[in-house]
Amino acid sequence: MSAILSSIATKLNDYENHETSNAYDVALTQKVFVINFITSYLPIFLTAFVYVPFASLIVPYLDVFHLTVRPFVSKEHAISKQSHFQIDPARLRNQVIYFTVTAQIVGFAMETIVPYIKQHALRKYKKYNKERNGKAERSDDKESPERPVVSYDDPAEEVKFLTRVRNEVELSEYDVTDDLREMCIQFGYLALFSPIWPLVPLSFFVNNWVELRSDFFKICMEFRRPVPLRTDTIGPWLDSLGFLSWVGSITSAALVYMFSGNAQHGPNGEPTDIKGWALLLTIFFSEHVYLIVRYAVRAAMARLEPPNSRKERGERYLMRKRYLESTLHAETDDDKDEGEGIYIP
Repeated sequence: MSAILSSIATKLNDYENHETSNAYDVALTQKVFVINFITSYLPIFLTAFVYVPFASLIVPYLDVFHLTVRPFVSKEHAISKQSHFQIDPARLRNQVIYFTVTAQIVGFAMETIVPYIKQHALRKYKKYNKERNGKAERSDDKESPERPVVSYDDPAEEVKFLTRVRNEVELSEYDVTDDLREMCIQFGYLALFSPIWPLVPLSFFVNNWVELRSDFFKICMEFRRPVPLRTDTIGPWLDSLGFLSWVGSITSAALVYMFSGNAQHGPNGEPTDIKGWALLLTIFFSEHVYLIVRYAVRAAMARLEPPNSRKERGERYLMRKRYLESTLHAETDDDKDEGEGIYIP
């Protein structure tokens, strides 16, 4: 679903016809982030904040089969069937373990191993097809016996190099946005749901250790040689990470309050000692503590900035300002020259 929706978002972003490539990247990043937020985090949100607290009240109304057969069975039988439902308290933890461990392994296989196998299989198929066509041509041509099958007139000393170049041209282009999106989703699991399973950071540490080396292999073997481009930041993904941090300050406090070790469970497995005012108060204080810490860290980092970087940033701003002023003056002079050249009898 993420792949299908991302392709639709890319087509819609192309139709928007943005003025610059930066605006295009920002708009596409926002769309992709919203899509991945829904497909990646919504199942856990539903389990944590809907299924566990309210499933005993909601599920009986969602049982279509039970509602259909209710007129044909006795009241006692319907009540006995309804009372058998019980919430699975381990479902939330199992979901988090799947998204942080199993899904990461599946994503690694789909991202690195499967494309490598497909690439080698496609090359072998092309080679086999070329040899088969060459044999057919040699069997039809009786005047030139056993001529070698040569696709290009390459110098003998450059055949190996040109073959590698042609194989690399057939590869797809590397897009760093996919890796940034993957890391952003991973950070979201860590910021939003780490209280559910404390081994989430350790799982991501092992995964990133493997991911770093697999990305080296992927860039060198599965994509064209990327063109290095200078950039200062990771762009609009910084806003996405900031938003996930803010939401994580809310969900972490709510999860710790709702599923702490002292929580009592009712007969159906739902927590019974959750108070609405206490939950809202916990969220309020947690969010404001996060905002205060964020402001303090920003102020401290601004003070720790070396004077050379401040001077460089100021010079860069003045250079852009002078360039803009010179451009505006040049356009004004051109307009004056055109106005003076007009003669009205």
